[in-house]
Amino acid sequence: MEALPGERELIRKFQSGDASVFVAIMNHYEPYILGLLTRLTGDRTRAEDLCQETFLKALKGLSSFRRDSSLKTWLFRIAHNAATDQIRSQEPGSDSIEEREEGGLQARSSAPSPQARVEEAQMQKAVEEAMASLPQSQREILHLFYWDELSVGEIAGALRMPEGSVKTLLFRGRNALRGRVLNLVPEVVS
Repeated sequence: MEALPGERELIRKFQSGDASVFVAIMNHYEPYILGLLTRLTGDRTRAEDLCQETFLKALKGLSSFRRDSSLKTWLFRIAHNAATDQIRSQEPGSDSIEEREEGGLQARSSAPSPQARVEEAQMQKAVEEAMASLPQSQREILHLFYWDELSVGEIAGALRMPEGSVKTLLFRGRNALRGRVLNLVPEVVS
């Protein structure tokens, strides 16, 4: 995910009283935030509501944004907290966030053979099953790193955890995912 061009200037303008620049910020980051929230909640409608909530909170808080993290990291933190809070309030005693995979493996040629399509479908299903079986913390880190293209530092900022913990979860998540996918479709992977 690319940072918004001229982001610092937009923030400065907003903090100087020009609230109209918030539209540019929202238009740039909304698809990424909505994607994250859809994966975290597994429900597009719920994700849209949380996305709105995220940007309302951002609108209220941007005037005091201290720039100790990137705007992207700050927005992802707001979205993550909103999703976590909603899920916890609706499911007492549960700290987990169920996710659904979107997309999956992309076709590598314009006209794959029937065998290739079957293998790809098997691989996609195996990845989805493997991701669903990972601990929530590993799933979340893998999503933020691979799907949302956040750096380790950005993930650490968004989730308020040390970078070393992010690296450990990323390493463990990759290894667990690889092992589970290999167990689910060994003939396709080898």
